[in-house]
Amino acid sequence: MCFAFFKMNKFEKNPKKYIKEKCSFLLSRGYTLKTFNRNAEFCFNFYIKDEENNDFNHIYFLYENDYVDCTFSNANTNGEVNIRTLNITLPNLFETFTNIEKIDCLIDMVKNNIEIIDVRPLTKLQQALKLSKENKHVEAYQLYEELYNSDRNATNAFNLLQCSVYCGKIDLEKELYEKLKCYSPNLKKEPMELSGCFVRLYYGFNLCEVNRNEEAVEIIDYLIDAISHYKITDPTFLFVRGIPGAQMVYELIKKTFITDKEKLKKYKEKLIKNLDEDTKKYEFVE
Repeated sequence: MCFAFFKMNKFEKNPKKYIKEKCSFLLSRGYTLKTFNRNAEFCFNFYIKDEENNDFNHIYFLYENDYVDCTFSNANTNGEVNIRTLNITLPNLFETFTNIEKIDCLIDMVKNNIEIIDVRPLTKLQQALKLSKENKHVEAYQLYEELYNSDRNATNAFNLLQCSVYCGKIDLEKELYEKLKCYSPNLKKEPMELSGCFVRLYYGFNLCEVNRNEEAVEIIDYLIDAISHYKITDPTFLFVRGIPGAQMVYELIKKTFITDKEKLKKYKEKLIKNLDEDTKKYEFVE
């Protein structure tokens, strides 16, 4: 009986490490590396995201079966656009994969085009989100308002809602909250986080940040009641049904009752009472 021994190349030995080292020039520019390993495919996703979790500067590598795909995407004033997609055929997975030069070729092409990728101007939404992150809420408010007035979709409403809390625009805040607190997103084009329960959660955090903690109590009651309707309460199960997991609700409880230990204990117990045993044991972290 004969055995064939094949020497693994650096990519095969540790794909994530290899890509990370080769793409250090991206990491130094503020990109984040995200990897997937699913059904014999490797995905490498370098991205910078805005606060709404939208890719606005994005480089994507996919190694699947017999090809490598590299997609550059970027946001401009018209939204995200695809700059370039390149497919390179590689040997089949069932054969010895030794030619990493083709992957290196892709990375070199990104490196040579990085200035083009990075120089696109920020969209109005990205400008507003950047201002919010810097706590410049008054400046951000004007941009969010312009976006909402031009397109009254749920995303623009949600951004304006949060900024309204910080800017003391109570009437508008209440109007937008009523619009969104029972909202069901179109998951083909909207994130699950726009569902009513998530909107309530984030609104509760906003209220606590401006010392309106008492107004967050009814939100906590609502979210615990929503969880109580399910026998399974792990975060993934709840998320796909538009409900925040127990850990997220507990974070809101802690912020709401930061100065009231008795109520904190009471609501913590109320939450735990409605969790299944696996969630209590593995998912819920105090």
